[in-house]
Amino acid sequence: MEPTISIPKGWQYPRFGFGQRTERGAIIGLKYYAKDTYLADEYGAGWRYILLANKHTEDEEHRAEDEIRLLTPQELKTQIEIQISNHLYQIQSLKQELDAMTASVVIPRSSAETKLQDQTQQPYSLPLPPLHQLVDAAKFIIKEIAKHPDYLALDYQPDLTIGDAQTALSYLQLELETNQQTDTTSNISVQS
Repeated sequence: MEPTISIPKGWQYPRFGFGQRTERGAIIGLKYYAKDTYLADEYGAGWRYILLANKHTEDEEHRAEDEIRLLTPQELKTQIEIQISNHLYQIQSLKQELDAMTASVVIPRSSAETKLQDQTQQPYSLPLPPLHQLVDAAKFIIKEIAKHPDYLALDYQPDLTIGDAQTALSYLQLELETNQQTDTTSNISVQS
């Protein structure tokens, strides 16, 4: 439900509303400078709009109605598609980061479990994720490092490059796939 705006008598109704996207950003606020006031004398009477070009900053602009142009339907569609694409990339990146996490979970233990562990001296840990998941995670992390602005700004000339690391991981991945296929073939032969 859209918020209702109560307009005092003598004021014109605003042409634009909250949340509308303009070429300078989204409308996040409205002000009215009534005639015969200091602000109207200083800036002109009428509606002024507060625009936020980027939701990740505090930089806002104040513009009069005649300085605002709404996005065309095509521009709005393009802007929304770009936002969707960015969000999907972020979701994919977060999923890969989640997959890359090793199972290092802190589990609170009772004092009895602690005593038992002290007696047996065996560390309590969760099983490791499959090696192919760790290789995928490492490849992802190396790819992210390679395109990170801080890395690109370095004058870094190592003997082994990011490309070498990616190649090594690709070879390891091929070896894992070959072993998996060999194991699958062996299991089929044994069952026959």
